[in-house]
Amino acid sequence: MQFNPAGQQPPVPPAQAFEHMSMGGMGGAMGAVGGMGGMAPMAPSAAEQAAHAAAGGGGGAGEPLLGVICPGRPMTCAWQITEATRAVMVDHITAANEVPDILIALLPDRPFLSAEQAAIIYWTSDGATWSLLGAIAQQKPSAMLRTGWGTALEPGAVVQLAVSIEPMQVAANLGLDMLAAGGHEERRTFARAIARDLWNFLTSFSQKAPSGGAIQTNGEMMLIPTNVLDSWLKRFDSKYARDPNFMMKGDG
Repeated sequence: MQFNPAGQQPPVPPAQAFEHMSMGGMGGAMGAVGGMGGMAPMAPSAAEQAAHAAAGGGGGAGEPLLGVICPGRPMTCAWQITEATRAVMVDHITAANEVPDILIALLPDRPFLSAEQAAIIYWTSDGATWSLLGAIAQQKPSAMLRTGWGTALEPGAVVQLAVSIEPMQVAANLGLDMLAAGGHEERRTFARAIARDLWNFLTSFSQKAPSGGAIQTNGEMMLIPTNVLDSWLKRFDSKYARDPNFMMKGDG
């Protein structure tokens, strides 16, 4: 079923986000997996894909829901709808360990999100364990997401993406509350994470201050070498090459 152009339909409730589109003959046969709170859809099995093709499902053409771009590779936008609010990307991402970033974007002629919803993106390399990648929304219709696949995956690994349409509150509970402020808040969070990494590096030069000196301290001082920034940048570049998202994973 084709849906109406933008502006000619009311906001779509979360439980009906994809119901006005083709279900690809799959119906609701595929349930959710544990992964991230049971919200990511299960990838179709080989038997289900074969049955889908035999039923005239279009050979996996899928529905154009979200645009996905791995830098340096062609864009793909075909998704297989598995439930009223969930879908999996038809094309798999090959050599995913070589993809440090991925662009996800809403398509201008596919308005399935309301202002109170987020499209939460998950990924899997084994079809069973799903991990959170990021999210987009009307307030932030595209995002460049850092994958971390360079260290999480073996060379030549293949990844499949899934999308789950959820209320904005669910996105906030998953730590994606920056969606409400759009890309500016995301850049601020990323910049603060880099600054925190530099500070943590500088604190490694802390030592106990000598007593009785003329300089008032809180009991500690830093003796910093003149090449401290060069050393930090070398360390930062090495860690970033292994995992572009390292600074977002903690204070270390």
